Amino acid sequence: MTRDTPSPNKIALLATGDEIINGDILNTNATEISQRLFNHGMQIGMQMVCSDSTQEIETAITFLLKSHRALIITGGLGPTSDDLTRYALAQVFNRQLIFHESIWQNIIERFERFKLGFPPENNRQQALFPLNSTIITNARGSAAGCLIKENNQLIFMLPGPPIECLPMMEQTVLPILLNEKLQQTTYLQKWLLFGVSEGHIAETLDAIAKPFNCMTGYRLWYPYVEFKIYTHQEIDFKTLTAKIEKTIAPYLIGDGKKSASELLKAHCLQTHKIIYIKDHATGGLLESILKTPKTAHYLIFTQNPPIHNLNLAVTIHGLIDFWQEKETSISSLEIIFAEKNQQHALKQEIPFRGSRIKQYAVEWICREIYNYLINAVF
Repeated sequence: MTRDTPSPNKIALLATGDEIINGDILNTNATEISQRLFNHGMQIGMQMVCSDSTQEIETAITFLLKSHRALIITGGLGPTSDDLTRYALAQVFNRQLIFHESIWQNIIERFERFKLGFPPENNRQQALFPLNSTIITNARGSAAGCLIKENNQLIFMLPGPPIECLPMMEQTVLPILLNEKLQQTTYLQKWLLFGVSEGHIAETLDAIAKPFNCMTGYRLWYPYVEFKIYTHQEIDFKTLTAKIEKTIAPYLIGDGKKSASELLKAHCLQTHKIIYIKDHATGGLLESILKTPKTAHYLIFTQNPPIHNLNLAVTIHGLIDFWQEKETSISSLEIIFAEKNQQHALKQEIPFRGSRIKQYAVEWICREIYNYLINAVF
């Protein structure tokens, strides 16, 4: 496998906050921002987290700007003594912090709107921004952000709360990055593989991808393995995609874009097929995944399916080893399909993975019901 040459337009992410360092909260901004950048063909570089320390923030900013065209900083823009990002950013670029009266008035108006009285003096620091920076307004909080342009580099400073940060990212930061042409055309394809381990399939697929200028990636989403390829090279992408799809065909459900449970729900909604399900295996997990306000009319869970009905009745048995807490490596499932006075039974051994066996069982059951419906067994 050959990796694309790193882009000179890589974008770094820096999150500040003791609460992230100490594990009190997850840095979900990084996940969301990365996905938005990647989906627009931008190359994400390094991601870092540092504490609420001016020195640490300065060090991280300086380090990341050595090898990235843009930097997105999140966190540390509140009114308290540990909100130090603006001070560190000003220090790195040797820029004076300027008080913006318009931002201060916005904060005052926000406090009045929510009947909070006049803002404390501490909130005045939220109106301080490095000289010659461009303000990024925040419609959902008191912490505005900013953009600094320095030596053809873009440095964004955004608040930490996702409900504030992500709209600012979507509405302001992303359009600026696109306008600066940091994106490249990216060809991306993902598949969900069922019934194969990550290690086994990776060895095969990486060997197939090796001659091509494409990246491969794997993510375990039990009981599926998500496999993806992506590149900026169209010809390599098309050629490799054809080879990959031929190899992974035995592990795909439908076109591999959705899980079996998602496919089954979508099929019932589209065809209005009513299925009565009697589940003696998953302890209610199958029902909790399949039953929604929209599907409840078509996927009906009952212990007494109607007899001599033109609709499909499905009875499920199995996972006895799990419910009896036996040590084993293999368990079994059975599905009995009943329709138009005919019956068809299907049995299958499945890998035992502790409590996760129920997740595997649900997707296997959904796959078999889905296949039954689209293949018209009777």
